[in-house]
Amino acid sequence: MSTMELEFRHLRIVIAVADEGSITKAAAALGLSQPSLTSQLQRIERAMGAPLFERARTGVVPTSFGRTVLARARSVVNEMADLRGESNSLSTPRGPVELKIGGRPSPLLSVVVPRLGAAYAALHGPDAPPLSVQVHTDPSAAALQGRVRAGRLDAAVLCDVIGFEIGTAEGVRRELVLAREPEFVALSERHPLAHHDVIDLADLAGENWMIDPQEDHGGIGPLRAACRAAGFEPRITHEISDSNSAREFNSGQCVSLAQPTSSEGRGIVVRPLIGDPICNRLDLAWKDLGPLDPALLHQAVTEAYESLVDRNPSYPRWRAEHHR
Repeated sequence: MSTMELEFRHLRIVIAVADEGSITKAAAALGLSQPSLTSQLQRIERAMGAPLFERARTGVVPTSFGRTVLARARSVVNEMADLRGESNSLSTPRGPVELKIGGRPSPLLSVVVPRLGAAYAALHGPDAPPLSVQVHTDPSAAALQGRVRAGRLDAAVLCDVIGFEIGTAEGVRRELVLAREPEFVALSERHPLAHHDVIDLADLAGENWMIDPQEDHGGIGPLRAACRAAGFEPRITHEISDSNSAREFNSGQCVSLAQPTSSEGRGIVVRPLIGDPICNRLDLAWKDLGPLDPALLHQAVTEAYESLVDRNPSYPRWRAEHHR
């Protein structure tokens, strides 16, 4: 059987289905019957070699591959309209450009989203379709990368513990955001060491430790390795995932590792550890961002992270001492 050659009308079909978000509505807009449009769309997907849409509760949405095809289809339709000197209602999407981004639980993504929206609008102008960003957090870098590989996330900011890296999944691209981010320690403001600017990990040998069991290696591997190097075995008594409970326990019952951008207050302080026994690297991972430029996202993530550095006074001092 011969392979179907894509024609201009096929691009219109793909764009109509994406803009309407429904096979039924797209068929009506194109003046086709639903069975006819469904059959043509299936032939287009076979010719492309991969699904362009997937079912959702409200209709159909483009797959990651579909968004890439859509971006190019719209470009072709726009160019044809320019050549003909006419406007085409299908050349400008009514719906927003969608981006699904993931990262570890932290303030970072809440700062990335508005920065990304502003940068996107500045680049594409007021007539461009709006950017709609959906956020997913997970303490596991492996889980986030798996979602990127499967197309369930368009991109993710991955936190890899140096020496305990998860590696790069097949088909996933990664670009460095931050080469070295130290893990600090969070403890009660009433703790005897709370007034120290820097804390020796060995001085925490008698403490109860709290970990997030959903982190890669259960959050235990890097902590155990660092504590053993400091001469003791950590006494892990609390396994807590939600931040509110963790902060309450930190304020008097245990200590834990903490991101250096964590804010102090509500009974806790966040301090660097002598020698930085545990450090991370941050990468931006993506598989196919479709119409969104990876450089734009990388810049938004980098600038957002830099804006968080001053949340904890200890972090700017650490960076100054390490010539960051």
